[in-house]
Order: sequence, then structure tokens, then C-alpha cells
Amino acid sequence: MEMKKAERLKVVLDLEMVKKDKAAKALAEAISNLDNAKNSLRQLSDYLDDYQSQAIEVGKVGVNAAAFRNRQSLAGRIGGAIEQQGHSIDLFERQLEQVRKHYEKVYARVRSIEILIEKSEAQELRKQAIQEQKMLDEFTQAQQFRKNI
Repeated sequence: MEMKKAERLKVVLDLEMVKKDKAAKALAEAISNLDNAKNSLRQLSDYLDDYQSQAIEVGKVGVNAAAFRNRQSLAGRIGGAIEQQGHSIDLFERQLEQVRKHYEKVYARVRSIEILIEKSEAQELRKQAIQEQKMLDEFTQAQQFRKNI
């Protein structure tokens, strides 16, 4: 027996749902990556603030030149790490936007197929109702014809 249009579309929908699930997982991963990068940046910034506060306290009691240079060097490296993390965040934001656009595209395709299925099923129901009404009319007409004989 031949598959109805809605049934054929459901096969396509199943395939698109797999793509949508993959896109949703990629979106969740991209969001997680961005959140993790932002958390790392916050931690680095907090560490630098704490380190600089400690350096001020140590500086109040006195520090030799070598220790001062070491503290300055470490603060510079932390600053560099903060800058690098900022670049990473920019990258993760761009990746998230690309992944989000892909997800929206796949979701729109799934939604379109769902709408086509709904319309197709409604059309098939209308056809079936017309066919049933036609059969009922023919039966009634045949009944009337037999009565008149």
C-alpha cells in the first residue's frame, strides 16, 4: 500500500529531529564553553585583585627590589592571561552566535515540516470525509430508489 503524504513527511521529520537534537547539543556546549570562559575570566580578575591587594600590604612593611620585580612580573603575567581570556570569550561568543543561527535554521526546518504534516493530515481527513459523505449519499439514493420500485 502506498504511504500517505503525511506518513512520508513524518519520515523526513524524524531525520530532521535527529539534526535538531545534534544542533541543540552543540548549542548547549557552546553556551557552556562561553560560561566557563567567563567564569575563568572572573576568577583571574579576582585573583589579580587579591594579589595586588596583598602586594600593597607587603609593600607597606617594605620589600626588596627583587621581590617587587617578581610581584610585578607575576601581576603582568596574570594581566596577560586576563587579556588572553578576553580574546577567548570573544571567540566563544562568535562560535555561540554561529551555532545559534544553525540551530534556529534547523528548528525552522523542523517546524515547517510539522506544519506541512498538519496540513497534509487535515487535507487527508477532508478527503476522507468527502468520500464518506459521497458513499452515504449513494447509499441513501440507492435506498430511495429501492423504495420507489
